[in-house]
Amino acid sequence: MRLKTAQSRGFVQGAWWPRSTHLTDELPALLTALSRRLGRIDRIIYDENSWAPAPSCIDHAGNTVDLRHSNDQSNNTLAITGEKFGQLALLVVPPYTDPVFAYATIMTAASPLDVSTADELLAVGAREAEDRRLAMRAQHRWESEGGALRHREDKSAPPRSTGDSAGMLRD
Repeated sequence: MRLKTAQSRGFVQGAWWPRSTHLTDELPALLTALSRRLGRIDRIIYDENSWAPAPSCIDHAGNTVDLRHSNDQSNNTLAITGEKFGQLALLVVPPYTDPVFAYATIMTAASPLDVSTADELLAVGAREAEDRRLAMRAQHRWESEGGALRHREDKSAPPRSTGDSAGMLRD
């Protein structure tokens, strides 16, 4: 994990490279490092599609940290909130990333003058980013509809009989 200096700018204020997609396993070390520099952490908002299911809160250093998943949270970022510092966005380098690329990405994201987006930092092209957005929207639609395909009425098929003669076809 690496953070930018206080007077820096950009889309993200630092970067983190977790070892897995299990947020509750990864957060204790991150919270310890962040709280040393920033003070108490109150809330973390994460992209629910990037992490294994997590509880709504965890305890850290005698405080409860609120964990909120969001469909709107940018891919590969965490929104971290605390009373002393407000909110910051932290780039999350995916655990499966090549170590050399991960290091270079973290160092670039932590550069005070870097204003790259998360996708730019991770070298996600516009086409891949759009494909990812569309896939996530499709998944959310799938889940909101109960995870089952809707049966559309086939216009070329004869109407189904409902037990009365109104729906029957005549010769």
